[in-house]
Amino acid sequence: MNKLFQGVRYHIPNEAMVGACFLPAGLGNITGAQIAGYISDRTVIQWRKNRGGVWYPEDRLRASLIPFAIVVPIPILLFGFFNQYVDGTLGLVLCLVCLFFNGVGVEMAWGPCAAYIVDVLHSRSAEALAANGGLRSVLMAAGIAAVLPMINTYGIFMTNAVCAVLVWIAFGVLMCIIHYGDELRAFKDVGFSSAENN
Repeated sequence: MNKLFQGVRYHIPNEAMVGACFLPAGLGNITGAQIAGYISDRTVIQWRKNRGGVWYPEDRLRASLIPFAIVVPIPILLFGFFNQYVDGTLGLVLCLVCLFFNGVGVEMAWGPCAAYIVDVLHSRSAEALAANGGLRSVLMAAGIAAVLPMINTYGIFMTNAVCAVLVWIAFGVLMCIIHYGDELRAFKDVGFSSAENN
């Protein structure tokens, strides 16, 4: 088995300690969830105020722009670099810091997106969130199936670089949704009504 998976590179003595290395990502998720809710609501309030009280559901997505542009992809890139090129305690600490900030960014990115789904599909919000969760799970499973062979073939830095590029593509899609939200909602009637938000 590869020394990386045995924890030898970082002088980790057993599997329990390897498992503990996932804690920073979880703590980052907890922290990011607290931040995301506040920023998401403040963003909607501010943009509604800027328009003289007119509300657009896409305003909530603006809270995800910085996480998709910076807070998620940059730690991914740095993690790949540190993991591939920095050994020992320093490498481990830098990787754990990257996991924490990535965890923060993921929650800050996905939280407003999930709230947007509820904003757009008031009457079917439970179904929409269930479909969102299911799609994310399927994409995660497919991603894991692709990532492990890619790490073995191209290395973790190149794999993480590809993942960061995918996040930046998602950022571009998010920008399109924010810019063309009215047109997209007019294209397909999903039962959107702003009556519950006025």
